[in-house]
Amino acid sequence: MLLGFLFLTLLIVCVAMGSLFFLDRTNQIAGIHSQISQLEIATLSLIKVDNDFFDLETINSSYFETHESDFFRKRDSLKAKISSGTAYIYSESKNGVIDSLSKIDTLFRQYDEKFLQLEELVFRKGFKDYGLEGQMRFHAHKLEEHEYRMDMLSLLTLRRNEKDFFLRHDLNYAKSLNQLASDLLVELRADPIRNSQAIFHLIEYLRFFNELVEVQVQIGLSSYAGLRNELNELSNLLTGRYVTLALYSYDASNNAQIRARLFYTGIVLGAIFFSLFSGYWISKRLSEPIAQLSRTIESAISKKEDLKIDISAANAAEEIEVLTRSFIHLVSQKNEQMKEIRTKGQLLKKKNKTLKKLNQELDSFVYSTAHDLRSPLSSLLGLLNILKYENKQEDLRPYFQMMEESIHRMEDFIAQIVGYSKNKRLEVTIEKIDLYSLIGDIFDNHRFVEGASRIDRHVKVEDQIPFYSDRGRLTIVLNNLISNAIRYADLSKPRPFIKIDVTIDEQFAMIDFIDNGIGIGEEHVTRVFDMFYRANVGSKGSGLGLFIFKETVAKLKGWVSLSSTLGEGTSYRIQIPNELKNVVVQAEMSFLTNE
Repeated sequence: MLLGFLFLTLLIVCVAMGSLFFLDRTNQIAGIHSQISQLEIATLSLIKVDNDFFDLETINSSYFETHESDFFRKRDSLKAKISSGTAYIYSESKNGVIDSLSKIDTLFRQYDEKFLQLEELVFRKGFKDYGLEGQMRFHAHKLEEHEYRMDMLSLLTLRRNEKDFFLRHDLNYAKSLNQLASDLLVELRADPIRNSQAIFHLIEYLRFFNELVEVQVQIGLSSYAGLRNELNELSNLLTGRYVTLALYSYDASNNAQIRARLFYTGIVLGAIFFSLFSGYWISKRLSEPIAQLSRTIESAISKKEDLKIDISAANAAEEIEVLTRSFIHLVSQKNEQMKEIRTKGQLLKKKNKTLKKLNQELDSFVYSTAHDLRSPLSSLLGLLNILKYENKQEDLRPYFQMMEESIHRMEDFIAQIVGYSKNKRLEVTIEKIDLYSLIGDIFDNHRFVEGASRIDRHVKVEDQIPFYSDRGRLTIVLNNLISNAIRYADLSKPRPFIKIDVTIDEQFAMIDFIDNGIGIGEEHVTRVFDMFYRANVGSKGSGLGLFIFKETVAKLKGWVSLSSTLGEGTSYRIQIPNELKNVVVQAEMSFLTNE
């Protein structure tokens, strides 16, 4: 196995090194191919800039005035890009690419030289008032002035031949112009003193015209002659060379990919062969003894008897023997532990039975105690009522009132104890609840409590969706909130109030309960839900109300948050799950069962 893993490691190293080599080579070729494409794009862009220059700047007076152009700046930028790209390809490429690139570089230099020659001729030719054309037009305009007494018909014919030459690039018009000019000179020289200025301007006009003709011939009288034709041919040659270079680069990239595929194919085939061989060898050394051991273990576990294993497989690995001894030891430990678990399980059953009996006795005790305590309290209330009616001593009435309040507190305490016991013991019972009616009933039950009639109540319930929960527990929750709000109302305020907003959706009922009572001090807010904790020293309660309230909310799987400011009031936010979905699911299951 060690040799197998070493071979596998060597194979992984070879794959990694080969992958790095081919990846680096492929990236290098791809980079050169990309650079060639960028070089071709830059060259084509430069040719387009040159064509735009000849199309636009040759009729741009600003160019002839300053001998500057935006096309020159674009051209310089593209030449710099071509130069840097060529240098990069020279540094990264092999002989085949270098030879093609060298030819392209030579062609590009020739093209650039031709462009500069052509640009010099264009600038020399000029436009309107600039260059040779400007000089020629200047003398032509002088000839058109009346003081030279030129024959206007002959002069118009002269100018017409000039314009026909520049429009049609036909040398016959140049010959006609020269012949006509020669005839005019003969006529003018008949009176050389009088026509000296006309003779001068005509000779200069003819000279500049002939220079323009010479320049135009060098530029090219058509697209197939002159420097423009040479520039176009060089452009075509450059494009062809780039196509050849791109094809060569593509072939090199494709060959690199083919070599990489062959390498990985060989590696994969070698790995498959190694996997088959090593799998067969490992199965002989490990798999067969392990399978035999597994069958023996399964048989021993199913029969629950002492385990006896005899590994007789030939060439079994030492690890199998170690595994067998370890398993026998584990089975022995398991048997001992199972015996201990069975003993403790029987003891736990006895304790659970005892605990269940104690809980039942405790419930019976709570109910019995509550009943036994309530009976004498009720009798005491009856006797107090009789004493209040028959007593004629006014000074005893406050004592009767205190006794009655003490009895009521005791009754409340007993009721809270019983409610807490029921909340812990009884299961949640789900039914549809009309929260608006439930809240109204609880307010009605407290209408005779001292101060309740002076408190404004605002109840708003948005119940477009039915609400399902435990009515009894929800009654405990709302009863605690409302009774506390009434008990601790601040009746010195002009308008004491209790505000309840309920919003119901498919998941929850959100209850916002707000009052402007005496409030709770900041130091007590975090502890008011503790058992027997009273935030107010003068509180008449037992300290169980809010504890039972929170326990009941928790039983309904809800949550509550409290915020309060001493002297301003208290607000609760309660979220109770809506069991509507569970009710619907149960109804559907019941329907399917009946079907």
